[in-house]
Amino acid sequence: MDNLGEFLRQQRENKHVSVEELATRTRIAVRFIKLIEENQFDQLPNVVSAKGFLRNYARCLGLDETPILNRFSEAIQPAEAPPVESPKENVLSYIQRKQPDRLPFPLWAALSVLGVILLFLALAFLMPKHRQAAPPPPAPEEIPASDPAPSEPSPIPSPEGEATLSGPPPPAPTPSSAPGPSLHQQEASAAPRVLLIEAVESSWIHVTIDGTETKEALLQPNDKVRWEAKEKFLLTVGNAGGVRVSLDGQDIGPLGPSGRVVKKEIVAKQ
Repeated sequence: MDNLGEFLRQQRENKHVSVEELATRTRIAVRFIKLIEENQFDQLPNVVSAKGFLRNYARCLGLDETPILNRFSEAIQPAEAPPVESPKENVLSYIQRKQPDRLPFPLWAALSVLGVILLFLALAFLMPKHRQAAPPPPAPEEIPASDPAPSEPSPIPSPEGEATLSGPPPPAPTPSSAPGPSLHQQEASAAPRVLLIEAVESSWIHVTIDGTETKEALLQPNDKVRWEAKEKFLLTVGNAGGVRVSLDGQDIGPLGPSGRVVKKEIVAKQ
């Protein structure tokens, strides 16, 4: 069994087993079987896979697998590479002779820190001298005590029964050429206008008072609502013929036919 691959090939041919049939039975690729029979074990994936292929090869042909595996181990033993020595790092001579262009990191870092500390010490030493050399601020001017602040003139005493005057008398009011409105007219103009709505039929009402305040009401027959405004009312009535509207007790007439939605603006200014 000096030639393991030739021995296996002869055993296969003696048993009339083709390479394809052997590959089908052992599930070994045809190219691996050919490599085994040609003793090209170094072309197999690895030693473990090669031993598995030989074991299945021998079992398929009814051969004893032990001597075959032993012969395989002897065949590959010389091929095993000696232990690899760690390669020595070859450093070129010009690199070894080259001097570093800058200081190593720890040294320049320490020098930087030392420079910062010296700078702070110099500033701390110079700042007090700079403060002492600065001229003092000018003192505020003092007001001489001989010139007291002028006091307000004391009121001139007046005879009994007359008011004391501390200044010039106020100017007399000048009468206006145009007569102003009477007090009754001013109160009448400032009083709000009253809008009264009485329902004859069911109706809904939406009102905006003076353009800012909004009110709503759902009226049934004989229901009444009362609102006040200084400028105007903006009414929206769901049943125009079902309500009676009066301003300050004066009926303003029908707003529209029954069942119609009407929008009407009522000015409250006099």
